[in-house]
Amino acid sequence: MAHDLNLTLIADGQADGQWQSSNDGLTQLANAVGDNLAVDFTAGNVTLTAAQFRSALRFTPTGLAANRSLTIAAVKRPFFLVDNTDATYSITVTKGSTTIAVAPGYIGFLNTDGTTNSLTGAVFKRGVAAAESYDFAMPYFAGQPTSSQILARIPIVTAITIPANMVGSVGFTPAANPTASFAMDVQDDGGSIGTVTISTGGAYSFATTSGTAKAVAAGSLITVVAPVTPDATVDGIQFGIKATET
Repeated sequence: MAHDLNLTLIADGQADGQWQSSNDGLTQLANAVGDNLAVDFTAGNVTLTAAQFRSALRFTPTGLAANRSLTIAAVKRPFFLVDNTDATYSITVTKGSTTIAVAPGYIGFLNTDGTTNSLTGAVFKRGVAAAESYDFAMPYFAGQPTSSQILARIPIVTAITIPANMVGSVGFTPAANPTASFAMDVQDDGGSIGTVTISTGGAYSFATTSGTAKAVAAGSLITVVAPVTPDATVDGIQFGIKATET
């Protein structure tokens, strides 16, 4: 019987020592679903053998003195953990040409189907629940804005964080492009926190003030304001801003 954990099995017709084969196989299975393997990076990057990769559910580093790579074996594992307990250095999990970085203080919930480049999963901060998405959108604005016109007022009902430069935000092609870059001011209770700009080709770009993430309190009002100098041609503005609950 073929399987990916390579467990010790009782052979057909085996009589003597059957209990030994059975116990060995159960021990291997228990390790694969519940054991931890400390991976020593003292000498540099590490490549796990198939036996090592099968031997544990959770892999934790020791001896990290720099960012290191952990290459996994060509074995199917529907679920395994890379728990970076280090406070300073990252571990890059590698399978063929696919990599997933696990930053210091983060844990990777990963899987592979054993093929050359198969590696997927998610990485979360240790001890912190995954943040819920709280995306919000500017309603469609038709026509040409006037000078400093308020284009949208969006109430925020829970505390959120807008990532640096609004990464993940999207804009929708205007009905008519502006004749020059059209920069809208995004304000949190009247204070500017960033800009959304439409190019003459209709492409949107997003920026936060100082390029940093912005915390927005529950009950705040996000306002989108047109530039002081109105544009004579832009028409049909709409975009969505990526955010997460704080």
